[in-house]
Amino acid sequence: MKYFLLSISLWLTAITALAANQSGDSIPFLYRGHLYLDAKVNNSTQCRVVFDTGGADMFGVDSVFLAHSAWKPQKMGQAMAGGAAGKTKVRVIFEPATVKTGNHAEKFEYVPIFKLRDVVDCHVDGIMGIKDIMNHPFEINFEHGYIKQHIGGKPRVDGYMKVPITYKDKRILLQAETVVAGKRIKGTYLMDTGGGGTIDFTAATTHQHSLETIEGKRLVTDHTQFGLGGKELETIVTMKSQKFIIGNDTITNEEFDYIPEGVGAFSNREYLGTIGNNIWSNYNIIIDASAGFMYLKRFKPSKEDRVSYGYSFRNRTDIGMGWIVSSLNRGGAAATSGLRLNDIILSVNGKKVEDYTWDEEREVYNLPSQDLVVKGRDGTTRQIHLEPADPWK
Repeated sequence: MKYFLLSISLWLTAITALAANQSGDSIPFLYRGHLYLDAKVNNSTQCRVVFDTGGADMFGVDSVFLAHSAWKPQKMGQAMAGGAAGKTKVRVIFEPATVKTGNHAEKFEYVPIFKLRDVVDCHVDGIMGIKDIMNHPFEINFEHGYIKQHIGGKPRVDGYMKVPITYKDKRILLQAETVVAGKRIKGTYLMDTGGGGTIDFTAATTHQHSLETIEGKRLVTDHTQFGLGGKELETIVTMKSQKFIIGNDTITNEEFDYIPEGVGAFSNREYLGTIGNNIWSNYNIIIDASAGFMYLKRFKPSKEDRVSYGYSFRNRTDIGMGWIVSSLNRGGAAATSGLRLNDIILSVNGKKVEDYTWDEEREVYNLPSQDLVVKGRDGTTRQIHLEPADPWK
């Protein structure tokens, strides 16, 4: 999935997060657009969490996961949370929870409950950040798939480029530049490992830099539940940049998005936009927040364009809903073939979606063609044949 932005902040009073049993051992993750970690809560409840630098020292769980788990907390409350889709009221567990990932354990005094699977899908059970960012450097190694908090000393940064950062309000901010149609959009960007996109500009940046009027082809996408918050449908416009510059490295011909009517994390912010995992996954990363630097080592070449079906889905087989169409490019291959937002995909090329493994599910977008059986909002089923196309031609 291309989008999932969770720059989360909670407005709670008289709450202090507690850290315990810290370890410098590496924590393996599975990269699927997001960084998935296997975790255990209170030494008993297994779950899969998304690692999000925007989550700072927070641990939150999905509401459906919690309802079906053996974890039955008793002390509950409410709070307001903000994300990519604005603000929303959430329930909060006011009981300590210890979360273990790899050999690393942290204790959290409270746990917010989100509808995470409405934003991502059934593969996510929770979300967490990393504690003590100012006390210990930490590493995100995309090449070998691990996170490591360097408690015993500073990591080696030979061969890495050095990029200044600011850690402010539990956010990692840095200077970068996007060049499109000769226009230079240079300034402060937000690091967002909770986002599966590339560069996503806020509504304020969109209007300030007149992105809606610059020359170039546009792909317009309607996206349901873009992130946490109250806005259920977002319109996102994708274009091609000439180059994206971070430190002394340049990525050419990269896509970027702007959100004309963005709310929440994409309204009027101190940053121009967010940098998501489609950018970060090109690098191995070391963050030394106390020193004010990020170190990056590129290990991937720039990727080439690929054909696309022009849609994405959320796997909700956990609640018997199949794969729900969550985004649709206007005029794309899927839309012109009759696929609609919120259609439920029941089978692909004769195979029921609940029989797909996670790896097979990811490869669906790369199939040479798709024959779908879908159920519409009116409950009727229909068959749709799809052929991928190059959206930039």
